[in-house]
Amino acid sequence: MRIGLFSDTYVPQVNGVATTVNNLAEELERLGHEVYVFCPRVHVRHRDKPNVIRFPAVPFPFERQHRIAFGLPARAWRILRRLEIVHSHTEFSLGTLAMWAARVYRIPHVHTYHTHYVSYRHYLPPPFRPPRRLTEALVAAFCNRCHAVTVESGAMEEELRRYGVRVPIYRYPFGVNLRLYEGPIEHDLRAELRLPPGAAVALYVGRIAAEKNLRFLLSAFAEAAKRRDDLFLVMVGGGPLLQGIAEERDRLGLRDRVLLPGYVRGKRLIDYYRGADLFAFASKTETLGLVVIEAMAAGLPVVCLGEMGVTEVVEHGVSGLFAPEDPRGFAETMLEVLENGTLRERLREGALRRARELSTEAAAKRTLEVYEEVRAARAARG
Repeated sequence: MRIGLFSDTYVPQVNGVATTVNNLAEELERLGHEVYVFCPRVHVRHRDKPNVIRFPAVPFPFERQHRIAFGLPARAWRILRRLEIVHSHTEFSLGTLAMWAARVYRIPHVHTYHTHYVSYRHYLPPPFRPPRRLTEALVAAFCNRCHAVTVESGAMEEELRRYGVRVPIYRYPFGVNLRLYEGPIEHDLRAELRLPPGAAVALYVGRIAAEKNLRFLLSAFAEAAKRRDDLFLVMVGGGPLLQGIAEERDRLGLRDRVLLPGYVRGKRLIDYYRGADLFAFASKTETLGLVVIEAMAAGLPVVCLGEMGVTEVVEHGVSGLFAPEDPRGFAETMLEVLENGTLRERLREGALRRARELSTEAAAKRTLEVYEEVRAARAARG
């Protein structure tokens, strides 16, 4: 099958959507399919595979790490006409191209809804910020022009139905590539970040941004740090709130206890997961929370808020713990995991079991089933 994946973000950019699209492309190819990725050019040097088609792009004015693609390269034009499935992972520039190609060439169009946009409107200044209801209506309008939509959690399925989405919705997570977690640890988290050898490490991975609820996470860690002199928080990632979080860390007197190493990629990031003691996550806006699955694939116990898509991944008391949205309560939950060896081992085993259920291989096979069902439904309608 010739498949086109359309995304406004792709590797080497570091975020959940870019990782998901890359993993899906690799798994679909491994299963014998011809896959093309349509994505924007990036400002850093990166050697793409032959199946990646880059479009001219400019930074999004209000969030410059994101790109807006334009134009239609000749190579893209030739490939679009040969596709058998269009699969969009964005509602913006390349999502619009996916919709156009599906209509013009009569190709089945599957869309994956990755981002809870109503929680991201703060990136637009007030004159350009759409009301919540308008945002919901625009999302519904896009989804209803596709033949099917996939989501990664029940919470997102309910949201889209409430918005007015009428097309079939398939629910399943995309997961992580478990093969990347095999082999010895090559990067020692404590040595590379100059932490004491026996330090207890709470790890956060993700965008350093307001929607990730990181000021709350810092306040919770501050409470836990009062009880454990050997406890450190490592916050991996970058984003628009990086300077603000650094200032808040210093204000709380945690400069030596909270580390901000920036973006960490590839094998080093996986080894950081494998070297930490727990994964701390306070976001309330996740459609799924890919980094949570990445942590679980490393056998890392998760302490998080029981909100949105994370509840689809973490089972309380089995693969992680849901903590209250109260700094002291969240801190107590973190300390319970660190200090109760029996609990930590149980959560570790549960996290590994759950991660195996959420592998990229399983997600790719489910995606192919969705493609076939959409194609069959269109054929039946003539």
